[in-house]
Amino acid sequence: MAMPELLGVSPLAPPPVRRYRTRVGGFCVVLAGLALMEVSVTHAVKAAGYVADRGTVTVAHCRIHPARGRRNEESVCDGVYRPADGGAARDDAEIDGWYVPGERVTVYREASEYFLLSMRAFWGWMILFFLGMLGAAHGMVTIVVGFRRTTIAQFTAAREMVGCSLMAEPVKWLRRVGGVGALLCLLLALVSP
Repeated sequence: MAMPELLGVSPLAPPPVRRYRTRVGGFCVVLAGLALMEVSVTHAVKAAGYVADRGTVTVAHCRIHPARGRRNEESVCDGVYRPADGGAARDDAEIDGWYVPGERVTVYREASEYFLLSMRAFWGWMILFFLGMLGAAHGMVTIVVGFRRTTIAQFTAAREMVGCSLMAEPVKWLRRVGGVGALLCLLLALVSP
């Protein structure tokens, strides 16, 4: 007689029974991946400079204070924001990071927050876009398989199950494009000014 607690240990053990809660969780992971892709593309376009309220912040001074909810510290710089279109200057600008007093930083303004305009910020947001693709692919696999994979045999069984389903091609291309895109964007972010 087989002992149920040892079924997941053997490489010859059948995969566990499909669970609908796990599939719903996979669907939520797909939605989270798509939402991450949408948010990151929106911010990437803005970081590339396609935004209405552009300008520069002339840094006055920087300070370090504890981050919200974390043990780390973060640095914030205060300065004067001057819009590129020649509008009124604002002296309440705060940007994250550490800059030399007197340095001019190119930013865009959204509501009362200021964000960097640079290619490095663009590539950083694009990395998140491609990671969203990888997350969506993982969620699609979880939807098809219907169980959490914990052993090598279960990963092999899951690969075979996905290979026989209609999701095989989309998952394959999402993984390829997401992985290569994230690595390429990481390299470009490292060399960008």
